[in-house]
Amino acid sequence: MCGFIFSVYFDQLQKEKLVTGLRRMSWRGPDAESHYELNEGSVFLGHRRLAVIDPQHRSDQPMRSRCGRYHIVFNGEIYNHLEIRRNLGLSCETLSDTETILEGYALLGEQIIPKLDGMFAFVIYDRQQNRWICARDGFGIKPLYIYRFNDAAILCSEAAVIADIVGARPDADSLEEWKIVRRPVPGFSFFKNIREVLPGTIERSDGSSSRFYSLKPSVEVFSQEKFEQLLRESVVAHELSDVSIVGLLSGGLDSGVITALSKVNKCYTVGLDKNNEFLGAEETATVLSKNLVKVGITKNQLIENWRYLTKLRGEPLGVPNEGLIFQVCKAMQENEKVMLTGEGADELLFGYDGIYRWAVSSEWCGADDFLARYGYSLTTRPTQRLLGYIENLREGKSLIEFTEDFFYDFHLPGLLRRMDFASMAASKEARVPFVSKALIEYMYRRPCQIKIDGVESKIPLRQFAQQLGLQGALNRKKIGFSAQMGSFKSRQDDYLHFRGVIMEVLGW
Repeated sequence: MCGFIFSVYFDQLQKEKLVTGLRRMSWRGPDAESHYELNEGSVFLGHRRLAVIDPQHRSDQPMRSRCGRYHIVFNGEIYNHLEIRRNLGLSCETLSDTETILEGYALLGEQIIPKLDGMFAFVIYDRQQNRWICARDGFGIKPLYIYRFNDAAILCSEAAVIADIVGARPDADSLEEWKIVRRPVPGFSFFKNIREVLPGTIERSDGSSSRFYSLKPSVEVFSQEKFEQLLRESVVAHELSDVSIVGLLSGGLDSGVITALSKVNKCYTVGLDKNNEFLGAEETATVLSKNLVKVGITKNQLIENWRYLTKLRGEPLGVPNEGLIFQVCKAMQENEKVMLTGEGADELLFGYDGIYRWAVSSEWCGADDFLARYGYSLTTRPTQRLLGYIENLREGKSLIEFTEDFFYDFHLPGLLRRMDFASMAASKEARVPFVSKALIEYMYRRPCQIKIDGVESKIPLRQFAQQLGLQGALNRKKIGFSAQMGSFKSRQDDYLHFRGVIMEVLGW
């Protein structure tokens, strides 16, 4: 888990701006910083490292391939990288997954990318051909932004860092979208002319791009045993680490199951003084024989966290509970660099039961109707590009098919961005075992009744939790690290207050 900058053909930029931008992301990688230039100074590669796999300095980045032709900056983890090494017969000098990507690319080119199972954003520069490619994992777990001008480009883990370098201004449409749906439309950022590299996409220096990953309906007959096997395997894969791993535990089902399947001995939970799941988390931890650390936070501390995180990120936060996630990550020990979380279960198994039940039993009545159910503002009008995005995503689909795709394509990447930033702000790496290619591919486009009925949602997970002895988590109402303060009448009012604090800090 790291942060990086790659720049090419920005001769007018002073090197100091790039180095300053890299150091601004020190929180993304406090363990090492390195940068260098190639091609007579026209190419810059810079990296900040949070050392998790092969923590030795031999695995610091930027990294050069053994043949000397390719250079990489990479953020993320590849959980099957040792398997890839064995299958391809790669000869490597380190134990890092970074080198696996690099040597795999030297051998196979872009064909290595679909083989990667994990969370990633990276740029590879070909010194011999003077060209580059970038890629981002299929679900958008790791962030990647790009600014292009003719042949020049800057790619970075944080859009605001690029904005500072090139002087980009806030994008008005993105801010309007943020008011309603808590993030810009996919492919955009909060800044003009700075784009989000879409999940599952390769972009190249010649301006071309292509998808290397997209979901296809599962054709295999559903088996509860297969579902449980895939989830177990995903948790094991996500425990690949050379540093200590802990769990992030609420009182609910998702984190409880992940914790039960994991080898972690220590878990953390967080909440406001009068809005928390401490008792539920404590009960789950006791059942699973895990040590639990409870981290409390006051309303004033939460607001101060919003202010601090907004200044650090340089753009709007997405979700109020980023302040809670940051607080709990700050409480972790220095050697506890990795945590397992429950993100992705609600998208996988129709856990947002109100909107999914509506989608199962209703007909499409337009984007405005959908946004009234999903959105966080009753007064802001949606932008034309948001309406266009929804209509394009909906085309040729039933309402429940569109809703499933919307939560994978729009909602989940937004939540993953919030988890990535809020954890990395405290220099911790969050891992999401429910966001697994094998698991999501197995459950995609399943008949709705496998996942949800008129009483319960996430039915396969509930059955699994029953076997695991998580009766308390099954019976408790989900709140999931809620940041609601109880001072407001509705979620829209609560979010309006949150937005007000953010905009005051940004001064936009």
